[in-house]
Amino acid sequence: MPISCLKNQLLMLLFLPVSLLAQKTDTLKLACLLNDAIEPVTEKPAVNLGSKELKLVLASATDTLVKSCADAVISTIQQDPDDGTWEILFQQKNYWFWLSGLTKVVVRKNQKIKTGDVLGHLEPGKKIELLLYDFETPIDPKKYMNCWK
Repeated sequence: MPISCLKNQLLMLLFLPVSLLAQKTDTLKLACLLNDAIEPVTEKPAVNLGSKELKLVLASATDTLVKSCADAVISTIQQDPDDGTWEILFQQKNYWFWLSGLTKVVVRKNQKIKTGDVLGHLEPGKKIELLLYDFETPIDPKKYMNCWK
């Protein structure tokens, strides 16, 4: 086999995994956590530190069921000692989802969940927050979830 062919094959082996990793998050599609979601208006911070907080905040005047946005496995469930709401951490491959603000949880640790499965309850008008990580890198969940038709 000519050296140029070997060189091309070696380059493909080196750069193909990198190109696949770069395209990975572009294929992530998430379902909305609430059926009748609104993104509440939040006050602007008094000081802009130049960093954008990558989170999705949702509320609903009518919904009480919070549903899974992806097929995943529940990793952690804990209650926030400050306000008594619940936080759920769940994982899909290298993606980590941190959902907080639930008033009641109906899933358990290590449970496999499907998109649309009920995770817990939310009081009407209250807010839930979703943080999304690609392994340890925060990414904007708004890019992958469309709750508004």
